[in-house]
Amino acid sequence: MPVFSPQHLVWLGVTILFVAGCVGMRRIPLDSRGHRTLRISLFGGVLLNESWWFVYRCTVGGVAVVDNLPLHLCDISAFVMLITLASGNRRLAELSYYAGVTGALLAVAIPAVSETGSIRNIAIARYFVTHIALVGVGFYFTFGRGYHPRFGAVVRSYLCVHLYALVITPVNLLLGTNYFFTLSAPNVEFFHHCPHWIFLMVTSMAFLTSFVVMHLPFVWLGRRQLGQLDPNLRSIPES
Repeated sequence: MPVFSPQHLVWLGVTILFVAGCVGMRRIPLDSRGHRTLRISLFGGVLLNESWWFVYRCTVGGVAVVDNLPLHLCDISAFVMLITLASGNRRLAELSYYAGVTGALLAVAIPAVSETGSIRNIAIARYFVTHIALVGVGFYFTFGRGYHPRFGAVVRSYLCVHLYALVITPVNLLLGTNYFFTLSAPNVEFFHHCPHWIFLMVTSMAFLTSFVVMHLPFVWLGRRQLGQLDPNLRSIPES
């Protein structure tokens, strides 16, 4: 799909609207039916969306299982997202926010859908449904449910992404695959005009920059809360 084509712009609009709705859930009591319905719907929808696509590619599509394993970053993020939706775990929620949202936003902004023919439109819908859900869930837990992370979450998430890259690279070499694009860039034309190590460095810096920018609202929030404290308390040095 060409970047910023009319079809792509429609999906970008859907992403913005869905994220706005997830953030807007903060206005609804946390124990309300609305939150439960959203979490159950997202859990069931994403699980069904990814399951049928895996089965289809292996059976009808004729894709070898080794090339169809859910080992891309967004696949791992989808697993984390499902567990977070089921458990509400805060540490997993912070990983869904930083790593999940960043990876999914990159996928939404630069879509890489390789399928052709009659299945292409279905493949595009499957692709965007999962990635938009990843973006929305990260914002839902962080802002819609008020799971405000500390700066340590940025460091943990950044290390987790790089640790996964280190783990999946020998797997790629063994299986002849390219999960998380650690061996070659995704199928987007302008990525192939530079050495792969540059792509990896740019991607790493993009993750770090994204994580820091995504944390800025909580820096501002922390300063605002500190400003509301008694001046004498603000002057007490930290131990």
